[in-house]
Amino acid sequence: MEYFNQDLKYAALCLGMAILTVLSGTAVTAGGQSQFKAIAYHDVVDTREELASDGVTIDHLVSQFEWLLTNDYHPISIDELLAARNGDKQLPDKSVLLCWDDGYTSFYERVFPLLKAYNFPAVLALVGTWLEPEPSATVLYGNNKVPRSKFLTWQQVKKLSDSGLVEIASHSYNLHRGVLADAAGDKLPATITHVYDPETQKYENDSEHLQRIFDDLQKNSALIKKHIGLSPRVMVWPFGRYNSSALQAAEQAGMEITLTLDPIPGDIHNLQEIGRFYPTLNPELAEFRNYLNQEHAPPIRHFFKVDTAKLLDDSGQQEKHFSTFLERLKDVKPDMVTFEPTIKVENQVTSLFINDHFPVNQDRLTRLTWHTSRRGETGTFLWLPSYLFDHDSPENATAPADFFYQLGKFGFSEGILVDSPRLTRELLAAAPELATSPEAMDIYWNPAKRRLARESSAMNEQHPFISTAFQKLESFQYWQPFVEVGLVVSVDQLPELNTTFAGFLLRYFDFILLDARAYESIPLDQNLSQGLQQLQSAGLLTKISILLKHDGRDSGLTKQFADLPHHNIINWGYEFDNFLNQQPATITIRPFMTKSSYPF
Repeated sequence: MEYFNQDLKYAALCLGMAILTVLSGTAVTAGGQSQFKAIAYHDVVDTREELASDGVTIDHLVSQFEWLLTNDYHPISIDELLAARNGDKQLPDKSVLLCWDDGYTSFYERVFPLLKAYNFPAVLALVGTWLEPEPSATVLYGNNKVPRSKFLTWQQVKKLSDSGLVEIASHSYNLHRGVLADAAGDKLPATITHVYDPETQKYENDSEHLQRIFDDLQKNSALIKKHIGLSPRVMVWPFGRYNSSALQAAEQAGMEITLTLDPIPGDIHNLQEIGRFYPTLNPELAEFRNYLNQEHAPPIRHFFKVDTAKLLDDSGQQEKHFSTFLERLKDVKPDMVTFEPTIKVENQVTSLFINDHFPVNQDRLTRLTWHTSRRGETGTFLWLPSYLFDHDSPENATAPADFFYQLGKFGFSEGILVDSPRLTRELLAAAPELATSPEAMDIYWNPAKRRLARESSAMNEQHPFISTAFQKLESFQYWQPFVEVGLVVSVDQLPELNTTFAGFLLRYFDFILLDARAYESIPLDQNLSQGLQQLQSAGLLTKISILLKHDGRDSGLTKQFADLPHHNIINWGYEFDNFLNQQPATITIRPFMTKSSYPF
């Protein structure tokens, strides 16, 4: 497998530092408004009976347009974004970028008349393989064959482009599909997957991955230019999935602007990763308004940690075990689950994916992470143990960064948890010196902002261990750009977590996980009573989680959970969940894991 190009990595870190100086404060710069909201629409239908999960009805769309108009929102064009970025024109207050993906006929028939009536500009993203065939043909849409007539004709696309209201964007030529991702036969989005070849039993290397993405984007750009006379300036990632390699391919193909489905505001200083909000299930107007809230509270986290080894079985029962695990997730309904990408066997570290640092136990990490999220309907976090951070020596300092880089290729998670006592100590020691800027108290949810802060710190030579640790995380995020990162901190260190220190840690991490596995109810209750007052007054408790230990006594665990809301703690989890034996008992633990019923 190829190593991470260190020159590219440090160039990316330097770019992150430059962007951080603009994004780390408020949304308003000396040149005016910096942030804007973008919305990702898909099909628009007449009746609710015609709805797919990502569609909206025409009456709801009219209500949303009317609400934008009467509440002084300003739909903007790509030209306006570029002018604002270049300093030629200020971005209007309450700017919103309206986007439609996939190129359905409904855009021409239902959306375009509304755009003209309201004088709203929009972005329309087209998939080449769906538009290239003749009108009477069928095309492969996901796993189904659908009539080509479901999508726009090229004559309609040309009229839309000529109107001056619609920016024609690329949605790839043939990346809006799954490709073979591992020996188990799993198919993942084509943009982010290193394709597995069952004949050679090898994965696509990094150069091949980049070339495949570039060739696809270039082909679609040529197809669009053939029909409308203009090459697309904007790339809209299929399924919202992308990575740094894909961003490089888009830029090489002439598309410096790309749209994702990261649920965060866009910013004129980073048009290469514009987050978009994705209205699904035909939202009512009240829900639609929530998409446009300026700030977002951190998500509630109720979770459990599993022993990764239990997901594997040398007797060939790993699929049976994994299916049992997925059913457990559906029964208990946690918000997230966490397991390790490595396993220690007789003091030897083995990994669950192909890499150049540790021997491979079983190549199953892609399957475990992807299906836990999709089939198990639960966010997947990778628990990164201390030996991946704490025991570097100069002669092997680069190898773990390569390990993290390779982990990012195959660990498709919503987040990672850093369990490094040494990193925590180093950060707390650095806090008095560095925690002086106002962004340390930013309590809102924005993983991209934390990443930029880590990138900046990775270049700080005064704290080499912190720099090295953050370089490892950035190596992972080369392939997984938008994930949450939590820091595990022992409850014993709670007295140190005053407002300044906790705010400092939360500049770099999306949340803090207090490790209370060694505590019984009474001493834990005393510790929390003494240590949480300042954090509560500063509004930081929404970013604090507690990890408890399940020692086989369900009553002891549930008592601890029942006590946590008394301290205004609403995020918690336990280790380990014995999913093979359904322990803790589902009926006992589910009320504490399901945020819809507890603690509110």
